[in-house]
Amino acid sequence: MVVRSTIQPLARGVAFGSLLLASAITARWLFLQTRRIVLRPTPFTTPPLGPAAVEPQRRRIVVSDLHLGGGDRLDDFAEDATFAAFLEHYVAGGAPTDLILAGDSFEFLQIRLPTIADDDYSQAAALARIAVIVEAHSTFFAALARFVADPRHQVTLLIGNHDFELHYPAVKAHLAAALGLSPHDPRLRFGRDYHGGGVYIVHGNQFDVWNRFVNFGGISEPFEVVRGSQLVKEVINDLEDDPLPFAALIDNVKPTSALFWYLVALPRLRDAASRRFLARGLAGFFQVVALPTPHHMPIDGRSPTSIRRRLQILNGLWQLVMRFRRGRVARHREVARQVGAVAGVVEPPGSMLDQMQVEAVRQIERERRAFNDRFTREMQKIARQPQHQHDSFFVCGHTHLARIVNLGHGQTYFNVGTWTEIIQNVATMRRQEQRFPFLEITYPHGPTPQAHLLVWNGPDEPPHLWHV
Repeated sequence: MVVRSTIQPLARGVAFGSLLLASAITARWLFLQTRRIVLRPTPFTTPPLGPAAVEPQRRRIVVSDLHLGGGDRLDDFAEDATFAAFLEHYVAGGAPTDLILAGDSFEFLQIRLPTIADDDYSQAAALARIAVIVEAHSTFFAALARFVADPRHQVTLLIGNHDFELHYPAVKAHLAAALGLSPHDPRLRFGRDYHGGGVYIVHGNQFDVWNRFVNFGGISEPFEVVRGSQLVKEVINDLEDDPLPFAALIDNVKPTSALFWYLVALPRLRDAASRRFLARGLAGFFQVVALPTPHHMPIDGRSPTSIRRRLQILNGLWQLVMRFRRGRVARHREVARQVGAVAGVVEPPGSMLDQMQVEAVRQIERERRAFNDRFTREMQKIARQPQHQHDSFFVCGHTHLARIVNLGHGQTYFNVGTWTEIIQNVATMRRQEQRFPFLEITYPHGPTPQAHLLVWNGPDEPPHLWHV
């Protein structure tokens, strides 16, 4: 009788809690459906680079995810001299070469300027941000300029989710000028993806649900902000300003959805400052997840007049929404700081912290495996398409983790990783050892390509093969 009287209220409580959770999820879904934003494509687009634009047997060097920033604490790229030596002592010294930077070459999301609103994604704002990047990395751009000064060489920039503003023509022209080229010089090219010579290359963010654009082909009105970009702008940039030693690496988390587990797994949570950092990050993460920025599919300029009029009204309302959103972001950051202050005072039992961190490390590994496996599956789907049946290599970046996967049928998937510093083990803060990976594609025996994933060791020794 006592057992039954105890179980019945517990069961009712569980049922009520489940109903409350289901109601909250349903209400959130309905809310998001009613506040969707209609995207309208603009003329600011970048086409793919197809076989007609790709010289069949040209040597190709592929590097991804450099994330050049503004030279401040948010800038993750500090290897300008290393990259310059790589170009001068290895890339420029070979045959005519196409240097392919496969997306996220520039870190537009982490350039903060006092005269430009953080959520200003206009062409003028993008031009101001790329000017800061070029100035902060003069050694890098000087080396690129020397490389393309040789008419045998060219640079191809593919677009990623962190440098989506490369679609703007003013940004493209500024980069060309930084390399000493005219805006339409073929030695500097831009593309959404790259297909030719038995190779298919794309950044890879479209395989990631947190960073997938509805309209990846160009700029939309209003500017399309994916959830991963929202998290960087509204949460991660604020966290990186923290003086804690591991704060500067928090934006290298892949996949983005694993940020929660990375925060829980960070060391030294018995320290009050670390607990405040964790609580701020979790509060910001949950606020972004609860209220993402949703979008409808794009509607082009051939829409009926009534729809175009409706779009104009919606885009006018969007400006009001953005002004309100700026206030909401500031409020969310203040809430996160208040939560962090409370967490710094409350010290949980050490055994509980240990259990949390062990489980967080396990969950990170599960999410990373699932994330990388998803990229392999997506590349395999592309490889099986009729237009790719004769291609040998399928290449991307985005995950920051170099990989080689046999897709069968004589086809191979390469992920070229990143040149930024990443953490191999969050609990011990162990960094990766193979810092500077790149893919070299050559044609020593005619039209069939050969590829090697290599690691740059500096000018005094040859690169070695990347290994697991």
